Parts: sequence; structure tokens; C-alpha cells
Amino acid sequence: MNQRISSVLALCGFLSLGGFVPAIAAEQNSTAPSPTVTSPALQKLMTMFSADIKTTLNACREQGGVNLAAGAQADGSVLCANGETKAAIPYDNYLGTVSDVAAAVSLVGLKTVIASNPSISPEMVVTFLTSPNGTAVLKNAVQTAIVRSSIIPVASSESTTVLAEQIIGRLVPTLQSTNNLTNLVGTTEQYGQVVSNFCSTPGMSVVQAQQTIPGLSPIQLYAVCVQESGLAEEVQQVVNRPGS
Repeated sequence: MNQRISSVLALCGFLSLGGFVPAIAAEQNSTAPSPTVTSPALQKLMTMFSADIKTTLNACREQGGVNLAAGAQADGSVLCANGETKAAIPYDNYLGTVSDVAAAVSLVGLKTVIASNPSISPEMVVTFLTSPNGTAVLKNAVQTAIVRSSIIPVASSESTTVLAEQIIGRLVPTLQSTNNLTNLVGTTEQYGQVVSNFCSTPGMSVVQAQQTIPGLSPIQLYAVCVQESGLAEEVQQVVNRPGS
């Protein structure tokens, strides 16, 4: 059964987060090399969010990525891989935003795959992920996704570890706090409000969205946008392919 859950984790979309941040970053910065984005859902997701969120996700794109291992600089900003600082982008904000988005993409994919596998319940996945073997599987999946995504300098294994730990630290608690994914995207009313106010351009900040639509975490806000983009349907198509 653990092997079955491992297969679900591989399918669920952990690796799909690899295409998200570079894609939205390139859309924000027209001078940056444009990655190949074949997913209609990711293309739609690129058009969402406020300018501030896009700017944050775009941090250090032309400077080799953010050096997360270096931590916050004296002024609290991020340090790029080439040694340049970005005073307008706080380190904590960058790390939190990227981790929340990555976790949201992963959880929406996971929810979709679990719905197609009656033999696996969210509770079983939580139990597996909190086991030593499950933690190792999850860590490997997330680290692989980060390296493939070019979110941070590929050569920086220390930065990869920092980001992976942040993402992992969000996944299991969110699985538990959202009633095992049942209310990951909130109620029908909340969903509509998030789409109109947060997943729009120009959209609200996370703080503004939480004040306007109480009761949702940052990950849930991003999960609504991921769901609205159609990513769940794309994951479902993968699940339904022969041999999946």
C-alpha cells in the first residue's frame, strides 16, 4: 500500500510545480528568456495575481535566482546568486510566497489524484507522509521539482534544501487543517470571492484577501487560483491515461 501511495505522490503534481514559478516570472519580465509552457492551465495561472506577487516570484530571475542559503541581508532583502541584492523584495516574503504557491499546486494535484483512487484516502496519505519512509519520498519529490524548476540556483544544494523544507513544512499541516483536503479551496461563496478579488489582475495582496474573505490561509487562496486555472483537469487527464 505504501508503494501505491508513493505512486500517487509521483502523479499528484509535485513535479508540476516545476513549471509554475519560472513561467509566471517570464510573463512578468518580458526581457527574460521565455520558458516553454505547454500547459494551458499554467498559461492561465501566469495571468493571475497582483503585480507585487508577480514581482516577488520574479526575484533575481536574471541574476541566477535567489540565494536562499544566504538568508536575509542586513536590510531584510533577498540576495541573488550573482551577489546582487533586491532591496524591494524581503527575504521572508519571497520564501513564504514561493513556498505557499508550490504547496498549493501540489495539494490541488494531490486532491485530484486521490479523488480518482478510491483505495487511497487523504488520511492514509497523511499517515504515510508523517512516516520516515513517506518523509523521504516527499523530500525527494520536492527537491527534484525545485531543481527542475530553476526557481533557485541549481548549483546551490543548500538553497534547494531551504526551500524544500519550507514546502514540506506546509503540506502535511495543510492536509490536516483543511479536513484532509475537503475544504482546500473553501466554500462555494469563498471560492467565488477569491477568484474575483485575488486571482485577478490586478488582484489583492494576501493580507487584503484574508481581510476581505476571512477564514482562508494563504495556501488556500493560492489553491483556489490553481483550481480555477484548470490544472486539476490536466492532472485528471494524466491519471486517466492508460497505464497511469
